[in-house]
Amino acid sequence: MAAASGAMLLRNIMGRLLARGVFRRPFWVQNTPSTFLLRPKQLPFRICSTEAGLAEAAEPAVHETESRFKEKPWEYLESEEYIERYGSNPVWFGYRRNHKGQVPPQKTRKTCIRGKHVCGNPCPICRDQNLFLDYRNVKLLEQFICSHSGITYHPTQTGICMKKYKQLTNAIQQAQDHGLLFSHTPFISFRGQDYSNQHPAVTTTPPSPALLKKAAWYDWYDWQQPSEKKIALMRRIYKNYLREESGPP
Repeated sequence: MAAASGAMLLRNIMGRLLARGVFRRPFWVQNTPSTFLLRPKQLPFRICSTEAGLAEAAEPAVHETESRFKEKPWEYLESEEYIERYGSNPVWFGYRRNHKGQVPPQKTRKTCIRGKHVCGNPCPICRDQNLFLDYRNVKLLEQFICSHSGITYHPTQTGICMKKYKQLTNAIQQAQDHGLLFSHTPFISFRGQDYSNQHPAVTTTPPSPALLKKAAWYDWYDWQQPSEKKIALMRRIYKNYLREESGPP
């Protein structure tokens, strides 16, 4: 019994030695501890702060922020940000719309912002979120009015879209009604001579020669006697409707 158990133990040891000799591990695996392969990968040590994360999350994106000049838009034109960006030039100075080909389009686009989509090259008003077309923002409205004629510049000259141009005309009209902008009205001096019926050209105009001769203006206006042939033809056509002339009784 002891001999049988010893032979079985010897057989198991020889089988393990043979298996270890046939299936040998690579060199890099042999030199690596077995526990290293099962160990999870460690991330580098970082310091995390909850306060910094809350502060960063509290700041919204730049394009989503609301302008601080919304209630008082005229203050933006006096700020250093506006002077640094535009200087003494109007907001539409140097603007050029992107277009295909060599000939620019004859009309500006309908609108630059459709929902959340903004076009590639917005107009001078749409590209700056601090510009608001308000009737109280007189300095901005004056940039779109000709100082000599008092006429609003055409959108093809300033480059603003049609939506903003409509808002611009409404704001200018409202500012003129409130007395914030001048209204260009040409002065006309009326003279009494222009409305008098004693003008020399009227009183001394001689009558026409036709009125003096008591004749018609043209020859074909005069009475022309038809020929006998035409009279006979008309009598034959309308003989059933004509009555013979009878002399006095």
